[in-house]
Amino acid sequence: MNYCDRWFFVADSPKSGIENMRIDLALLNNLEKCSERMTFLRFYDWNVPTVSLGKHQQIEGTVDFHYCQKFEIPVVHRPTGGQAVFHDCELTYSVVSNDPHWFPFSSIRETYRLIAVGLQKGIERLGISTQLVGSVRKSESLFVKQHAVPCFVTPSRCEILCEGRKIVGSAQRRLKRSFLQHGSIPLQVNYSRMASSLGVPEELLRMSLISVSEALGRVVNWQTVCEALKIGFEQTFQVKLHMKEFAEDI
Repeated sequence: MNYCDRWFFVADSPKSGIENMRIDLALLNNLEKCSERMTFLRFYDWNVPTVSLGKHQQIEGTVDFHYCQKFEIPVVHRPTGGQAVFHDCELTYSVVSNDPHWFPFSSIRETYRLIAVGLQKGIERLGISTQLVGSVRKSESLFVKQHAVPCFVTPSRCEILCEGRKIVGSAQRRLKRSFLQHGSIPLQVNYSRMASSLGVPEELLRMSLISVSEALGRVVNWQTVCEALKIGFEQTFQVKLHMKEFAEDI
């Protein structure tokens, strides 16, 4: 099997937050132990609106737990770091690899950049103009400087911006010989519900993130975005993604 044959693609059915995170972590652990070099690209959705926290985040001071309890919004922890994310009506991607032919394991920044280029090409296939920002943006928001903030408000490296707002939020975890990067691409955003769940001002979110549908001015479904992103990765890395029915079956 040559390098270009070692890419696999999974378009998963909607699952619970716990199950989605379990699969991503299982993929990472499996590739860490696997003797073969391979890369998985997984796209998935959430069966109910869910908040995910970074691996080391505490619920207190990070989300409005009472609001989440009242409206039955699960709160789960991701295997990656980063800040809180409200998942609802989105496409979530994960890239899991143990192949240094494609990803320089010595450079977290370059791994982020390579994946960002694939995502950007896919998003632009939908007709959305974006900018790839290589350096960390400085935030002038007093709220951002003084409080725990959501992922889409937090400046980071290799951001994909549309109209100056984030259209993708990502986080990564690295083991000795493999890594997992996953992220959220909102298709539509209920800013009020997201703000209430995360305990932040709605206006802060409106200034910081944008959905695919808002960027295009029309509703775009999950399958359309899935196909565009798949092609974006194939073009970026010059590979053919091989469909795999079960992500953990490696």
